[in-house]
Amino acid sequence: MAVTITAEDVTGYGIAAPAPVIDGLILLMAQADECLDKHRVPDDVQRTLKLYGVGHMAALASGGQIRSQSAPNGASRSFAVPSGVGLASTTWGALLKSLDQWGCIANLLENDQPKPMILSAGPGRRRGCS
Repeated sequence: MAVTITAEDVTGYGIAAPAPVIDGLILLMAQADECLDKHRVPDDVQRTLKLYGVGHMAALASGGQIRSQSAPNGASRSFAVPSGVGLASTTWGALLKSLDQWGCIANLLENDQPKPMILSAGPGRRRGCS
């Protein structure tokens, strides 16, 4: 049976995103459960893959990964802004891609499928409209 991760697991990894976003991302990772079970991915690896998947998506949603953090009231945080494309755009995603040899989570997050394209023929603007 696939491993379930919690918001508490995620925030322990220093992932900064609002709770509803984290909850939604955890649900997204659960879509990979069938694949993870089918390939008999060990529980500790499943947990890591799911956490990296949430980390990647949270970094994209919140504008970056936390790079450094201070506190006892010199409060400070710095972020690394995502760069690149797809999973390669964050450290979380790059790690996920290198570890997910089954493609269970990587394929869920990286949609390399061809996109449909709609073409039309005719004049570039409508006539008779002001």
